[in-house]
Amino acid sequence: MPSVIQARRAVALSAIAGLGVYRPPASTPSAKRLTGSDVTGVSYRVRAEHGLTTASLAAGAARAALRAAGIDASDLQMVIVGTTTPDVLWPSTACLVQTDLQLPMVASFDLYAAETSLLAALNVAIHYVAAGAPAVLLIGAESDNQLVDLPGQGAATHGRAASAAVLTQAGGDGGVLASMTGGSAHPDANGDMVDRTLLRGLTDGVTECLRKANLTLPDIDLVIGEQSAPEIMQAWCKASGVSSSRLVLNPARYGSLLAAAPLMALHDTVVEGRLHNGMTALLLGCGSGPSWAAACVRWGGGGTVEW
Repeated sequence: MPSVIQARRAVALSAIAGLGVYRPPASTPSAKRLTGSDVTGVSYRVRAEHGLTTASLAAGAARAALRAAGIDASDLQMVIVGTTTPDVLWPSTACLVQTDLQLPMVASFDLYAAETSLLAALNVAIHYVAAGAPAVLLIGAESDNQLVDLPGQGAATHGRAASAAVLTQAGGDGGVLASMTGGSAHPDANGDMVDRTLLRGLTDGVTECLRKANLTLPDIDLVIGEQSAPEIMQAWCKASGVSSSRLVLNPARYGSLLAAAPLMALHDTVVEGRLHNGMTALLLGCGSGPSWAAACVRWGGGGTVEW
């Protein structure tokens, strides 16, 4: 555990007022796939009778997070969704969530950054809150049944779940202390070279994130790794001297959730009692691009709700 002096060196950029997750039962039907003229005019909107979509999953997690935070939706000034499986590119998943929840007219957009989509969206959200926004709704959502096949997407199997956080003005010791995002503009074709690029970028990114937070790796209680890349996480831990007891890595549980995984794992560590008030967690993401991201969070006792 970090000392009291160490724990007070960093100033939170935003508080995490509430965490919400939505894990639908396996029996819940997915929405009918739409193609061609079926989506002309973008007449599709999020409705319960349509079945599960990325947007409906995101809306479920959003409701849970708002309930956990105990705030009024009118306080929200931004909705950001990180996802690799949007139903359609326009309107954005965030706009569909905004419509479904009958939120006021606020900035709403998706952020696509492969496996790092959620942490990249978090990087945007905390800066917006630090600039004076009362509250921002951050969502990570993935679906195994997109309504429309988008160009260039692979055939990877995704889970279906969503997680969300309500970020508010920092008012205590807890919250998001720092974040960073990065990537390579010249991806290597060789698989081993890509892994080395990711490992090097992640190592440099963690150093940058901890520097911003005025912390060091020994000050971190838990590391929530990239669940879809266990080999890279194990290699990073070995190179960085992070023991397995501090690593939250469960690819069987979270590996297919991609953008939904970081907040999902953070929620679960709190509910399971692994992350207590005052403890510090480092959230890591890396993947296609290559891209990498990191965020340092000191848990301050926000609410948790599973929808």
